[in-house]
Amino acid sequence: MKTFKLSIACILAVVSLSTSAQVILDGEFRPRMIIDGGYKTIKLESDPVFVYISQRSRVNLSYKKNKLETYFSIQDVHVWGDDDMYSSSGVSGNSKGINLYQAWFTLKPSSHISIKTGRQQFNYDDQRLLASRNWNEYQVTYDAILLNWSKENNKLDLATSWNSSGSSSPLYPKGKIKTMSFARYEKTSGPFNLSGIALFTGYTKADTLTDIAFTGTYGINLLFQKNDINARITGYYQHNINELNGKISAYCLSLLAQKSFLEKKASLALAADFVSGNDGTNTANEYLKVQHRFSQFYGNRHGLLGYMDYFTSVPNQGLQDYMLKAEYKFSKSTLFQADYHYFRLNNNGYDPVNPSIEINKELGSELDLTLQWKIMSEVSLQAGYSMFVATETLEKLKNVYNKETKFPQFAYIMISVKPTFFKAE
Repeated sequence: MKTFKLSIACILAVVSLSTSAQVILDGEFRPRMIIDGGYKTIKLESDPVFVYISQRSRVNLSYKKNKLETYFSIQDVHVWGDDDMYSSSGVSGNSKGINLYQAWFTLKPSSHISIKTGRQQFNYDDQRLLASRNWNEYQVTYDAILLNWSKENNKLDLATSWNSSGSSSPLYPKGKIKTMSFARYEKTSGPFNLSGIALFTGYTKADTLTDIAFTGTYGINLLFQKNDINARITGYYQHNINELNGKISAYCLSLLAQKSFLEKKASLALAADFVSGNDGTNTANEYLKVQHRFSQFYGNRHGLLGYMDYFTSVPNQGLQDYMLKAEYKFSKSTLFQADYHYFRLNNNGYDPVNPSIEINKELGSELDLTLQWKIMSEVSLQAGYSMFVATETLEKLKNVYNKETKFPQFAYIMISVKPTFFKAE
């Protein structure tokens, strides 16, 4: 709590000293209640239905003057009731305290070039490869340097990041990003938008080694938007740059077509995703030496493959997702959305319960219902309900086959309040 008060005092001191610059002090309060009857995994009949409320609270300070821009954001994320400083008469705080969400500065040496340095978000294209993951209460940020060039309908982003545990040792935990770099080019021409990205990631092979295993992922996104038609084709290919973690050859393909009607009050969309995996029935030595399952790395998990989040980690055999999406705007401030997903494995494999036969590829279907309401400019509400009809194959993959299980479903309601406390120009 002392750290939080000190941070606020520093922010207000900076604000009070601002002259001939644009300074904005704003915040975010986002409580979310979840009724968990099968979110992320299938619950056993004996498992209780969880009800909990989590909250994200942020204070943000932005500063702009001439060719300099800075942004500073601190946040507290907690579940109501999880504070570890309490007595029988009340709660006095949490020792975890606050954390730094974003802290960066941007220099603009020319009208076409900017250099952004510090902890920042990366959001690109369909967010399958790089995303801030807004459903996650903490979200995701990166300590990196980003060079941006833009002119007319062309944009180029170059970014790099190099992480260390400190100044005393070159060792780094293998479960954390050691280094990440990417180059992305985007061009818009009429109704078309084309972008290409090359992402290079590096992880240490072991906690006690400095050797880094590098992976390269290359993608193309083609968007078309004209009148009432939207379409998107996205493709990624992934391979190993060195062989410290073995060979990799994987892909991800996504297709979407959307049509608006009723003066754009309503829309229907069809989509299909194909995520590569390993063929469990292929026993050829050369095939077994290669990892064929595509890694999403830093992409969005929630929503792209359903709101139930059953496939945040893609099955070893890969995944196919066929989706029908319907949207309707009751007013400028109210939107209803219904998504239907049909999932199946992308490759063959043997049944984990009876390894002598091949597994049935059908995984099941999911229905996601969402209501969004913009109450006022600073306040919005989102509520949702999702259910999953699972097959025996999914039950086997989730290790609940032949057990008494609950019907998989969950619901949530989330309020987001984003006030502006101070603004000076």
